[in-house]
Amino acid sequence: MRGPDMRGPDGAVLVWEEVSIRYGSCRVVDGVSLAVHSGELVALTGPNGSGKSTLLSVAAGVREADAGRVLVRGLERKADPVAYARQVGWSPQQCGLYDELTVEENLRFFGRLQGLGGNRLHQNLQRVMGQLGLGSRRRQRVGTLSGGWKQRVNIAAALVHNPSVLLLDEPTSGLDAESRERLLADISRLRDEGCAVVLATHQGDEVAAVADRVAQLHKGRLGESARDPSRQPSISPPLLLYGQLRHPPPRFLLRLVRQRLPHGVELELIGRRLRLRAETAESLGYALAELLREGVAFESYRTVASSAARLA
Repeated sequence: MRGPDMRGPDGAVLVWEEVSIRYGSCRVVDGVSLAVHSGELVALTGPNGSGKSTLLSVAAGVREADAGRVLVRGLERKADPVAYARQVGWSPQQCGLYDELTVEENLRFFGRLQGLGGNRLHQNLQRVMGQLGLGSRRRQRVGTLSGGWKQRVNIAAALVHNPSVLLLDEPTSGLDAESRERLLADISRLRDEGCAVVLATHQGDEVAAVADRVAQLHKGRLGESARDPSRQPSISPPLLLYGQLRHPPPRFLLRLVRQRLPHGVELELIGRRLRLRAETAESLGYALAELLREGVAFESYRTVASSAARLA
């Protein structure tokens, strides 16, 4: 259940403010500040052990920060734990689903844990199963599902109470390429419907086509190496085009378009989300013209400099 429209700094719905976390004498998160807005998907990247899961667990209310604070719609968890929990959906890497229960039984159980019941629970179940394409699997036992379908149910369980914020810890881990593509398409749709999504992954390239920003963690710190001016190129940064398509184009059509693209232009597609990367405005415009010439229909698109789009 999404609450009143209270926001943190700059209208953000989720804010980490100077968060530090220790395990014994080891500081695994060191003064991290990050803000996420409604309808935004932020990829939290970095190697294993960089602090990604720990940072998400604090926002989920699973553990406390040793310093700093986390705000969801301007609210700290310690001020009102119940209201805070209603705004946050948490999908951990290790599924908490019950294999012996069906998809619908699992979702009903997690909905009741969030205080839902009666008609509201029924409506929320229908909504979330529709969002993640689970209607045909609703009576199937979770233990018989493939990894990709289990992840969909895991995410649905995090969404059943209609939170403002969705936290995903390595949701594509262990999935094959096709399952990853489908799941990322589902996640991007949730973002497009207004949810603030933070996705932790150690494979940053796979979410580049769907993420609005990429926040890089290294040894518990946020984005220092990526923002180091001495490492920035002296030339203008590459341009990116993010597009939302009306329909996913056939694979053979994408292959044909890729063959015609100028050198240095990259084309990626996940579901209906398209990403073009080019070194110049001319080559980006040429690539866009090729797509339109072949009948690829856009609902919308926007262009940005990659240094602004890819870094938090």
